[in-house]
Amino acid sequence: MARVITRSVLSLVLAAFVGSMIVFGLLRSIGGNVAHVILGQYATPGALEALQEELGLNAPWYVQYFSWLGGVFTGDLGTSYSARFDIFDEILRRLGPTTLLAFGSLLISIPAALALGTYSAIQVKKLRGGVIDVASQIGIAIPAFWAGLIMVLVFGIRLGWFPTGGYISPFEDLVEAVKGLVLPTLALSLGITSVLTRYVRSAMLDVMGEDFIRTAMAKGRTRRGAARVHGVRNASVSLVTVGTLQLGALMAGTVVIENVFVIPGIGRLLVTSVLGREVIVVQSLILVILLMILVMNFLMDIAYVLIDPRIRDSQGGKAVA
Repeated sequence: MARVITRSVLSLVLAAFVGSMIVFGLLRSIGGNVAHVILGQYATPGALEALQEELGLNAPWYVQYFSWLGGVFTGDLGTSYSARFDIFDEILRRLGPTTLLAFGSLLISIPAALALGTYSAIQVKKLRGGVIDVASQIGIAIPAFWAGLIMVLVFGIRLGWFPTGGYISPFEDLVEAVKGLVLPTLALSLGITSVLTRYVRSAMLDVMGEDFIRTAMAKGRTRRGAARVHGVRNASVSLVTVGTLQLGALMAGTVVIENVFVIPGIGRLLVTSVLGREVIVVQSLILVILLMILVMNFLMDIAYVLIDPRIRDSQGGKAVA
């Protein structure tokens, strides 16, 4: 187990380092220098020179890169050119809403997909199983922003059950904070839950044909009982694998949902920074989103090891009966 965790941590660090280099390189290959992108095509040579000096763009690229990377660890990412806010402090302030939204969606999506996919597989020859199957296909087809708008119209404006937007910190008012996150979390988790449900259903249908399921049923267990005791854990391996692949879509959906519900998170700041041509801010925000994906991927790796004892066996750990 310790060996797997060590390897996952090293992979995370290496991926973060390589990712930071790619982000830095891509944002400097968009055409023209960064100062020109920020000031626009009508900027005067004097203004360009002054901004390059202010942002340290006259230094060699490797000096700029390591200066920026060092700022990630020291808390000094510079100052926004147009809004004049401290970039590190602003990102730190907006990290909370995004983290709650992303992890809240995972906490809903994974258990819901496991339950719905398992039930659909058990009831595969009945109408109830078919209804879940059709519903999951519809959920995949519905864009997150459209689901969010419908929820706002129905549950926010028409019924008045939940706030239509905004964000309240849990440290200020826990009840109102939870109410404010219900709709955006559900809208974000809808598509992911639907995708994961399909994979769990498929995995469970495969598992239900295995010898150990037939053996359990021969010993007196019902089909549902055998699936619940022996099948769910095996299907969970596929769930974690596919869930890892959905992390990028989760963060992309977070950007959209934060703008639909006016949540002051990383995604909303990213959109406003792109529109304001704040290249330095965008660069740091993309790295933060990358790090969030890598951290969630790390947690998925640990969950994968805990669920599947064969991974521990291959790493020299003790098998679990």
